[in-house]
Amino acid sequence: MATTQSDGFTAVEHRIIQGREVRILRYPDELHIQWRPGRPVYYGVRVGDRIKNAASDVESVRIDEWEVAEITPERVVGRHARTGEETTWDRETLEKALVVGRYATNLSEFALVTAYPVGSWAAYDPEAAPGLEYRGRPYLTVIAYGNNGEKYGRRYRFAAEGDAARVELTEEDPKIARLSEAMRDHLDEVIATALEDDGYVVVSPPESGTDAAGDAHART
Repeated sequence: MATTQSDGFTAVEHRIIQGREVRILRYPDELHIQWRPGRPVYYGVRVGDRIKNAASDVESVRIDEWEVAEITPERVVGRHARTGEETTWDRETLEKALVVGRYATNLSEFALVTAYPVGSWAAYDPEAAPGLEYRGRPYLTVIAYGNNGEKYGRRYRFAAEGDAARVELTEEDPKIARLSEAMRDHLDEVIATALEDDGYVVVSPPESGTDAAGDAHART
């Protein structure tokens, strides 16, 4: 069963898949899927993206991949990456297949960035014993949600004691290092923009000549 709502600009279709709510934004030429709104997972497909015969966004010569050539309100057309043979999917069927892991898609955009502050300078006490209240150096936990169903986490610490605005990268998920340089740069941009909207400013760490992402696991 599905229901559709519209704000006059974009229709949102609500479905239930595997007992969880799914929200489908009905763009005519783009797939945009949000599964489990409370603990969201995002899938997005545009012309030029890849559909993979896999449960997740992985790279392997054994996996069939199709480059998306056309998206309409009713269908999605892909060309096989090796043979060039065309495959046509019913759009609604493909949307469900992405959610249940029958197919996957590649990372080409970040659907959402969230930031969660942990601790505060008011509570900071480096000599405090571990307890129920976090008394360590405050930091931000940042989650970027890719349009391939994956999440990419980073931790940013405040640049100086008492500073509640300037933050620098200290740690990130290992899988971020496996992204292409262009996609890592794009991740930097979307996170910086999201943090600026929340009143933070991303700055480079004080070590000169050091790559922040490469050293992220060495700094705390």
